[in-house]
Amino acid sequence: MRLFVLVLVLLALALGLLGAGAFRLLRRADEAAPAVVAASLGDARFVYSPAHARDESTRYGGAVDRLSFIAVAPDFAPPPKPSLDPRRRAAEELDPMRVFVTLAPREEALDPAERPSRLYARFLESEVWSGPGGLVLRRFEAGSPYELEQLYLAPPDGRAFFARCPRRDAGFLGSAPCIWALRWKTVDVEARFSAPLLRDWEELAKGLRAFLASIDGASPRPR
Repeated sequence: MRLFVLVLVLLALALGLLGAGAFRLLRRADEAAPAVVAASLGDARFVYSPAHARDESTRYGGAVDRLSFIAVAPDFAPPPKPSLDPRRRAAEELDPMRVFVTLAPREEALDPAERPSRLYARFLESEVWSGPGGLVLRRFEAGSPYELEQLYLAPPDGRAFFARCPRRDAGFLGSAPCIWALRWKTVDVEARFSAPLLRDWEELAKGLRAFLASIDGASPRPR
């Protein structure tokens, strides 16, 4: 019995030491994290907070082929650090205010702003519906490549803003199903966000462009 108690005490001490060591390592990692990260996509340069990074390559920067960020609308601040509570962390990951932003070197000759008129128009039904926030809602034809989605357009032609979102009956379970694409200088940008943000699309668009300007390495930095 005494041996069993002794083993339990030693085990508890070992776990405590391991926990303290892990805490010190994490604290050192936090302290060693750079205040800003510099990265390049082709000839485009970006400088940003590591708190905005969504994956490891974005967190470390350097010459990369893609950058992935996560921000919280409407001001596009970085998300808070994940909670240690698994239930709270799961709720944080489903926050409808989160926006996922991906940057990649320009590949297509077609400017994303022209997709509604030059790519999607041929697949749209003729009916026009009212959408949230003054957007125009168009539905894609059955049998088209986008038949499980619908298109939201800022009048008159969607150049200022458009979003492809899944139909309610499409069975999409993700937290950020809507997609808006735009071009920033020599970089193509894709933003994924929740459907409730459509009603404030002007704030969303303004916030995203301000975020891109803030991380643009060619922009003058505040002194």
